[in-house]
Amino acid sequence: MKILHDATEYQPQGGFLAVTLGNFDGLHLGHRRLLESAVSAAASARGRALLFTFRPHPAQVLGGIAPLLLTDRAEKARLAEQLGIDYLLEQPFTLDLAALSPAEFVARFLAGALQADLLVVGYNFRFGKGGAGTAEVLRDLAAARGIETQIVPPFEKDGAAVSSSRIRSLLTAGEMAAANRLLGREYELAGQVMPGEKLGRRLGFPTANLQPPPGLLLPRFGVYAAYAECRGKTWPAVVNVGRRPTVGDALPATVEAHLLSADGDFYGEMMRLRFYQEIRPERKFASLDELKAQIAADCRRAREIL
Repeated sequence: MKILHDATEYQPQGGFLAVTLGNFDGLHLGHRRLLESAVSAAASARGRALLFTFRPHPAQVLGGIAPLLLTDRAEKARLAEQLGIDYLLEQPFTLDLAALSPAEFVARFLAGALQADLLVVGYNFRFGKGGAGTAEVLRDLAAARGIETQIVPPFEKDGAAVSSSRIRSLLTAGEMAAANRLLGREYELAGQVMPGEKLGRRLGFPTANLQPPPGLLLPRFGVYAAYAECRGKTWPAVVNVGRRPTVGDALPATVEAHLLSADGDFYGEMMRLRFYQEIRPERKFASLDELKAQIAADCRRAREIL
């Protein structure tokens, strides 16, 4: 898969191009229907599929505050490639772009730079100045330029439409298993393993302390059964997300993984954590001995779950 940082980098080759548009944060089950439709259409026409997204998140440019994200750029690219996308376009989102009318957006990007043959969007897709363009507006504007549009209906799971905002709500409530059902995979955080205070080692449970990329959503503070991936291997793990209230007050949030069957340290290496299920919410213990006993119980519970 080739990553493009501006639509002008795309070199039309005269073949069929299917383009799916959106923010695609989380690349959840609903998003996957769009990507699968674009990839399938491209394969049938012996063409290519392109995922058109924006960087940074439009909300950050328009309102100054972006939602905490479910996937970073690297994770989004990895998942898109797994689904068969040929090009990932990370179009810079600027105030000038935001000021384009729906017709101008179609003319400049979809009919112009990309010369798309098929557009695939979700039922709630909005674009153009002030969000004036709907999926139906896109279909009409594209048709006038000979471009077909496929509007994908909502994908429902557990009684409601799958959406990034719904997944965020579940994660902040500690409903990891429910969030994973909507994602179609385990929620993941990846980051470099950094030296910590070695409290876990002193308690008999050494941890790898991750530094996830900024702007990513941390699940509700608590303890989770998870899988840790590093050095091409996977280990069951207990992961603590939170401020360690037993140790001190107002500490910064950390992500600490105790790998249940690995020895040695992982300092400086990249580690990926796949959250499987919450074990318990964060709490303050009366002593380090009480905390140590609870960690041992958490490890036993994680082994049962995983």
